Amino acid sequence: MSTDTSAPRAKRTDTKRTDTRRRMVVGAAKSIATGGVDAMSLRDLAVQAGVPLGSTYHHFPGGKAQLVDEAVQLIGAQVTTLIDEARTQGTDPVLRVFADRWRRILESSGYAAGCPVVAAAVATDPRHHDVAREVFADWHASLTAALADSGVPADRAGRLARTVVAATEGAVALARAAGTSEPLDEVVEELSSLVESARRR
Repeated sequence: MSTDTSAPRAKRTDTKRTDTRRRMVVGAAKSIATGGVDAMSLRDLAVQAGVPLGSTYHHFPGGKAQLVDEAVQLIGAQVTTLIDEARTQGTDPVLRVFADRWRRILESSGYAAGCPVVAAAVATDPRHHDVAREVFADWHASLTAALADSGVPADRAGRLARTVVAATEGAVALARAAGTSEPLDEVVEELSSLVESARRR
């Protein structure tokens, strides 16, 4: 009978490494959403993930900059997926799912957290601006396709998609300041009316 346990051990090690990286990326996203990129601390994230600070650079050789970018990309990909999955149900569900994502973040954080992509877009380090720009471009493309699918004229779908992103992100900031999701709900209602008007034309 073989007593070689190297493969299972290697698998456990790889899984643990993946879980640690994931926890740190998710933790970074939450930290950025609450305090911004500049306030995010690798030391604090290492403590939260239960790993030595030195091992942080093993997982993220690029240091804080790499971790920030991966966190922003993770949130960006999650939202893009939500938009794409809702496209088959019409534009209203797309708007709702886009807004519901931020509503959950606002309410679960006691209105302390906002959008980490916006935080990256205004970070002191300009390297993060490119990642934020790419995420916003992905959202814009997905929303443009959803609007076009629902009957919004092609020459207007792109501009309207940009309006949806800008208005929703602004509503998130207003909701944080007000301590209530009401601004977000009102903006989504108006966006829904705007989209319906664009369809009729």
